[in-house]
Amino acid sequence: MREIALAVGVRNRGMIEFLHANIKAKIDFCKNIITSYSDNNFVYLLFACENEFFDACETILREVIIDYIEGVYKVEYLKRKIKNPLCDTLTFNAYIKVLAMFDRDSDFSLLNKIILFNQAFFLDSFIEFRLTPLKQHWDNLAELSSDNLNLFNSGTFLDIIRFLINSMDNTVYKVKIVCHGENFSVYNMKNKNARIKKIAECDNDLDLITNVLSSCPNYIDIYVNQSEPYEAVNFLSNVFANRLKIYMKN
Repeated sequence: MREIALAVGVRNRGMIEFLHANIKAKIDFCKNIITSYSDNNFVYLLFACENEFFDACETILREVIIDYIEGVYKVEYLKRKIKNPLCDTLTFNAYIKVLAMFDRDSDFSLLNKIILFNQAFFLDSFIEFRLTPLKQHWDNLAELSSDNLNLFNSGTFLDIIRFLINSMDNTVYKVKIVCHGENFSVYNMKNKNARIKKIAECDNDLDLITNVLSSCPNYIDIYVNQSEPYEAVNFLSNVFANRLKIYMKN
C-alpha cells in the first residue's frame, strides 16, 4: 500500500474540505483509505491505496488539486484584481468565471508538470510560491481587462462573455436544466446518442450559470414554471441565444 499526505495551514481548512469531498467522489474503483485530521498548525488529508491502483489515483488527486486552483483560487484571485464597474453582481461574477475558464488548458498543462507528490504535499505553500508564472499571466489578464472595464456596461459584458464562450471548445452536446422553486437540477448529454446524466444540484443563479458555462454545451434545454421568473435563465438566454430553448413544465 502507498500513501500521499496533503496538508494546509489551519486558516486554509476549506482547501482540504474541497479536496476531501471531490477525491472521495471520484475514487471508487479501488479499495482506499482517505481521512483527515488537524494539529495545532496544519490540517492533513491522508490517502492510501494498493500499489496497483496508485498511479491512477495519483492522477485523480492531481486533477482535483488543479480543479481547486482553477475553479476556486484563480476565480478569487481575478476577482481581487479586477474592480467591478457599473455592472450587476451576477453578470460581473459570471464574467470572472468565464475569464478564469478561457485559458485553462495552458494552466492545466503547467500545473500537471509541477504538481509532484512526495511524503507530504503542502498545498497552500505550493500556491503561494510555485504559481508565480501563472500569477504573472493572470495579472496580465486582469490588467488588460481592468483597462477596458470602465467602458463596459452590462450589455457589453454579455457580448464579451458570449465571445469567450463561443471561442472555447464545446465539451458537451446538450445541457438540460430543470427549474423547481429556487433550485435547479442540471443534466448533460456528451453526444447525441449518450444517456442524459445528472451532474449538479444548484441552489442559486450563479451556481447554475457556473455549472452550465463550465460544460460549454452546444445546446441548452430549460424546463421552467411559467409563473416563476429566473434571473439565471434570462442571463443564459442572452449568452446562448438560439442555441437555448425554454419549455414550460406540465
